[in-house]
Amino acid sequence: MPTRARPLVAVRLIGPTATVTAHAATIAAQLTAYYGHERVTCRTSTRTAGYSGESRTYITLSRKEPR
Repeated sequence: MPTRARPLVAVRLIGPTATVTAHAATIAAQLTAYYGHERVTCRTSTRTAGYSGESRTYITLSRKEPR
């Protein structure tokens, strides 16, 4: 089984859902623009956090796989 390459950047945000959602969108857009949209893949994943009304969002930026 092939191993996945290590991401270029990994970010975890935890806090009130509205705040995390707004910041995650901004951070993902800035990172993608900085590294180049054609060279990287940006993935986000959101889950509930330990407290009511809070969420965790993970942002990972990795090099695009050659096709």
